[in-house]
Amino acid sequence: MATMPLEVQEMINNTYAAAFATCSDNRVNVVPVSMKQVVDSETVMVSDQYMRKTLLNIRSNPFVALTVWDEQGGYQVKGVATYENEGPRYEAVAAQVKSILTSMGYDYTSKGVCFIHVEEIYSVTPGETAGKALFELE
Repeated sequence: MATMPLEVQEMINNTYAAAFATCSDNRVNVVPVSMKQVVDSETVMVSDQYMRKTLLNIRSNPFVALTVWDEQGGYQVKGVATYENEGPRYEAVAAQVKSILTSMGYDYTSKGVCFIHVEEIYSVTPGETAGKALFELE
């Protein structure tokens, strides 16, 4: 697994939305997600409020990508996703998501959580670094 540099972790935690990509049967699915957070230096969680196609894809092909960016540039993390909808990790995320969304006036709950075990990190910053691997499995 990759150890995400601090600047990647901060961008994942601090950007409002990200693009979350899955693929199954040679059909790509990309959805915007805002409830995402670094769990540790090798894991990112994405909360499922209303994933349908994304979850079906993960169940048949767990390889995913999450891309975050701002005005200066961005990063793409790729890895293997596992899905949890019970247990202590899920309950902790669900409580946090409920609190955040309730404070924003939304009545959504977390149906489950995708935990991405990061294996690769790429730059999506325009210029010479675009597409450059910051970390790849060998």
